[in-house]
Amino acid sequence: MSVIRFDYVPRPIWIDKEEKTIDALYTPIVQIRISSHHKMYPRILECLVDSGLDYNLLPADIADLLGIKLEKGEKVEHIGIGDVGIVAYRHKIKLFIQNHNFETYIDFSRVNKFQILGRYAFFRFFKKVTFDEIKKQIELEY
Repeated sequence: MSVIRFDYVPRPIWIDKEEKTIDALYTPIVQIRISSHHKMYPRILECLVDSGLDYNLLPADIADLLGIKLEKGEKVEHIGIGDVGIVAYRHKIKLFIQNHNFETYIDFSRVNKFQILGRYAFFRFFKKVTFDEIKKQIELEY
């Protein structure tokens, strides 16, 4: 059994703008690398792990830098809060997370500006995904 652990990342949030008090909201962020057609994306990507999302969703500029022809992928739509849809294009890529790697799908969108990993296209490559809210850690067992 191998386990990958990441500490949650604190994000400042306003508690009271008049009093100028802030607090931190801790979120499960993991660091990945991706490649496509034997070309590695030059940066480490910090991605939110989201149990409410099925497929991985990344901004299209990442696909552009990898030389992926965005519109050649399968056109898909992500429906979010308020039934708002985001058009994306699905492509097969290789994902690296520490010393674990696998081929999966990433949906790239010109509208989306966040890097998010979802259940079907990310979680299923692990035996267990644990969100530890007390320790503020995410554990990925493979």
